[in-house]
Amino acid sequence: MLTRTAIYEGNVRPGQEDEFFRRVQEELEPLWRRFPHVTAVRVQRIRSSDKDAQPVAMILEMDFPDQAAIDDCLASPIRPESHDATLKVMQLFEGRFYHVVSEARTLSPA
Repeated sequence: MLTRTAIYEGNVRPGQEDEFFRRVQEELEPLWRRFPHVTAVRVQRIRSSDKDAQPVAMILEMDFPDQAAIDDCLASPIRPESHDATLKVMQLFEGRFYHVVSEARTLSPA
């Protein structure tokens, strides 16, 4: 399994936090859930971080079975629709977002 992660580095404009996350839920999450081959979508609102950390407001994780599934997703007609909707919601945000793809191992506690 591979996870494509979008990191929203920066801050929601002051006083716009509720509006930003409401619009993420109502406008973006339905699009993200429609991507082909996605097996799970996680939207993480950051509650706290280390004092010296770069500000991150939100992390989006989408799981896919393999790289071919990610490639197919990125070629999907849903992608430009999602990107356009994201740019509109990002007007409430000061910062940037970028993506990384990772492969994880799950470890049991010692």
